[in-house]
Amino acid sequence: MNFVTVLRRVIGVLLCLTGLVWIGQGATLIQGSSMTGSTFWAVMGAVCVVAGLVLLGWPWHRSSADA
Repeated sequence: MNFVTVLRRVIGVLLCLTGLVWIGQGATLIQGSSMTGSTFWAVMGAVCVVAGLVLLGWPWHRSSADA
């Protein structure tokens, strides 16, 4: 596994985790923040989760024709 693959996976996981927290705050599931109850943060959280899943689902191997 090369550096770029590891980096994509780490960024993908971080985006998913951050997005889940933002969704929780925007949906008032997590209290105690200025982000609590804001639809904007729930939507931005969903965008982060989708971006993270795209990075995690990216094809990690190259075909033999590319090598």
